[in-house]
This record gives sequence, structure tokens and C-alpha cells, in this order.
Amino acid sequence: MIAEPAFANGDKSRITRTTIEVNRDLREMSGKSAKEIQQDLGRRLANHHGVAAKLEMELDGRTFNGKPIQITAGLIRKARIAEDLGWTCPYTGKTYDAIDLVSRQVDKDHIIPRSLRPSDSLDSLVVTFAEVNKMKGQRTAWRFVSDEQGKVVEGSPQLSIVSLTRFKQWAESLESYKGHDDDKRRKKKRKELLLLPNYEEKGFVPRDLTVTSQLVRLGAQIIKKSFAGVEKPPGIVSLPGAVTGTVRKGWNLLGCLELPRHR
Repeated sequence: MIAEPAFANGDKSRITRTTIEVNRDLREMSGKSAKEIQQDLGRRLANHHGVAAKLEMELDGRTFNGKPIQITAGLIRKARIAEDLGWTCPYTGKTYDAIDLVSRQVDKDHIIPRSLRPSDSLDSLVVTFAEVNKMKGQRTAWRFVSDEQGKVVEGSPQLSIVSLTRFKQWAESLESYKGHDDDKRRKKKRKELLLLPNYEEKGFVPRDLTVTSQLVRLGAQIIKKSFAGVEKPPGIVSLPGAVTGTVRKGWNLLGCLELPRHR
């Protein structure tokens, strides 16, 4: 589509950003009644609503830097990861709470360095202390613990890295069978990444065509090829299905599915 004259009058150098949307709902909702679709959407959102309610209860009336704490989408996203992990840092075994998320005493960390696996999906993330995140650097979670087990965290003498045995036991014990199928997939994938010593980029295999993250990667590769030779190729943003409608309306985006043209 981006090569068509309708986009930027055919001048690719004028395009500064592109988006990728995988409409998985077309497959998963096919054949379901309106009631079944509504019930499925309710189950999908149950985790999000439950975590948001928990944050509201724990942070009600509390302030940070003299201001009331706002329950933002970003905070809920972090809290969903924390909830999956039992509000426990995978590398030190220490627990934290909602106020630690607000103050950024703890924050998101990519299990596999983003430079190796460029994904910001929930299954690719854990929550850990800032000093631990800095210490981990460009290592997989497993490799980091294997290399640094038993060591005190620089800048935080109250924290130390757990043993590899303890890390493995903790990761394997993470719950991955409750909630919507999306919740189960997310938690199972995160466990797989936590227990992966080394990560190697692999080519696409047939089953990847049913995995949203893989489709996004494939789409990004195709878009990059379309801009070969352009001095400043555009940034590529992946739109999660759950926010697609809001984003389309707010950004006034063109739809990816067009109405049939009359001949």
C-alpha cells in the first residue's frame, strides 16, 4: 500500500512513520454469535480490569511528589506484568508493591535484550529493580543469573542475585493456566523466555504465521524493504489490537480493509 501514489504522492521520503496492525480478531471471532463475542471480550479484559481495580484500592488517597497518583494505562501495563510474577523480582527474589512501580524503584526489563528480540509485548517483560536492570545489561535473564548468582547488586547492598537453581524453580512455578487463552499464552511464553539460556534469531517457520509477534516482525521486514534507498526510512510502530480502534480514531488513520470498489 505504501508504494501506491495515494500515499504521500508516491514520495516515500515524505513518510516518517508507519504502523503495523495484525487483526487477529478476524480469525478468533469468526463464526461466533454477538453474545459469544461479547463474553470472550469480557474474559480478555478481566485481567486488565482486575489489576486496575487492585491499583485503585492500593493507591487510593496516596500521593507521590506531593501529587495524587493517577492510574494510567502505562501503570496498569506494568502492574499486569507484576501480577503475573507475583509482585516478585525474578533476579533477587524480593517483593515490591504498587508504590514502587509509581516511584520507579522497579521498572520493566526485557527478558531477552531488546537488541536481540525487538518486542515490547507483555510476555517479553518482567519487572525488576533499577540497579538490577542496569547490572543485567545485554544478557538474557538466564545468562545474567548464571553469571552473577550470589553477588550483591552494586548501588543496592540490600539486594543480591539469587542462585540459578532458585531462579529456575521460581520460573517453573509461575502460574500459567488461569484466565483467558491470551493470558495463558502470555504467561507460558514468558516462562519459556525466562528459562532460555541463549537466544538466537531464527527465520520464519509455518507456525509463526499464527503468532501475532511473528507477523509483526514479518511486516516490519517487508516495510523496510519497501524503503530501501530512502535516506531516512520511517519508524515502524506496532498497534496492539486492543487499542487499534482508539488509535485509528485519534490519529485519523486510513483503514487497512477497504470497501469493494464498484466496477
